Amino acid sequence: MPTFEWGDVDYRHSISFLPLVGVVIGVLVGIATIFEDLPVFVLTAIFSVIPLLVTGGFHLDGFMDVYDAKSSFSEKEKSLEIMKDPHIGAFATIGLLKLVIIWAGALYLVVYGWKTGRHIGGVYSYAASFVTVRALCGLISIILPKAKSDGMLVREAGDAAIKDKAILGAELIIAGTAWAYVDWMSAICCGAGLFAFSTYYYLMCKKRFGGVTGDTAGYYVVMSELVVVVILAAIGTAYWL
Repeated sequence: MPTFEWGDVDYRHSISFLPLVGVVIGVLVGIATIFEDLPVFVLTAIFSVIPLLVTGGFHLDGFMDVYDAKSSFSEKEKSLEIMKDPHIGAFATIGLLKLVIIWAGALYLVVYGWKTGRHIGGVYSYAASFVTVRALCGLISIILPKAKSDGMLVREAGDAAIKDKAILGAELIIAGTAWAYVDWMSAICCGAGLFAFSTYYYLMCKKRFGGVTGDTAGYYVVMSELVVVVILAAIGTAYWL
């Protein structure tokens, strides 16, 4: 994504365009399928690095901050301070290692199922998930109470109007419909998984931080994408049995 200096006016309604970043990622994943003759491990690496290259690891930074804060088991105020600290803690590193191992193993199964023709829709569902997850993140970020009165999420979602919710809702419906067209079983199963995780996310943020922040939004995106990949891997494995 392009890098430029943001002013206050630039944040207004910007959250409505969050799913479009997912569109870019999904399209690039789709284009990368032309390299289907490459080994499964190499394809897994390519499909994994695309979202990192597009976003610059922006959401992964939030994931690590939240993992550090969660693992501290501190009070709300202290947890918010930990998330704001730019230094990487030991728990963040451990969390990242867990994420990479689970992600790589699950996505390998998804790619293997696609290459062998046992679950062709797996990779295309993976591509569609980036749009769906970001549309959900945008809606949740607007609706849920904020943990702080300032910060990036407040600037992005604080002035969100009904039209922003309508745009994000429309993007979610379009992405979900396209996903169901590609692979309805994956769309239903992953949708249920995302609903369950969203419920956990709400309860966790309310209890640990008193609301959502920009960091927790990044955590939501990363963990939701992981939930999707794990479910897709499980579905693909079931097709082999």
